[in-house]
Amino acid sequence: MTLDGVFDADTMDHWWPPADEAAVDFESRIEYITEEYSKGDVYLLGRTTYEMLWPGWSTQTDTLGLILNRMKKCVVSTTLESAPWKESTIIRENVVEEITKLKQQPGKDIIIDGSASLVHSLMGTDLIDEYRFLVVPYIMGRGRRFFPDGTPPTKLRLVSSKMVSAGTLALIYQPEKK
Repeated sequence: MTLDGVFDADTMDHWWPPADEAAVDFESRIEYITEEYSKGDVYLLGRTTYEMLWPGWSTQTDTLGLILNRMKKCVVSTTLESAPWKESTIIRENVVEEITKLKQQPGKDIIIDGSASLVHSLMGTDLIDEYRFLVVPYIMGRGRRFFPDGTPPTKLRLVSSKMVSAGTLALIYQPEKK
């Protein structure tokens, strides 16, 4: 996301340069992202994020692609008719209950990528253990913000910060328990 919280795909070409424009930065970010995804075995997504990612990532054979393709993918949607990406299932109802069941299973982390509407619906349920952000040094000034007006107040504690590339920060926050 940008420094001002913009994360949408419609503006991403401005603030997340492609590999050929910033090879060193891109490679260090991909290395960090690959490391983070290797910590998970369930990929939880909303419909919009799923539909944006699956066509490209389902055919990738690089390290990150292999990680994503082996993960169990759970798509939260009441409108998605099918989930063609390998290892995908659709959660249509009882979302909190179904995610609670996923969290109770042994294994690695459950990772949510993007999917702000899904994250917002889970805030206040105690199902989110950490918020992990890559913050790029860019102020977009417009676009969809990850935490828009009306987001429930949530006190967070910074547990890790790391410069990933030229000014891009990886920030990990945990919600403070009530």
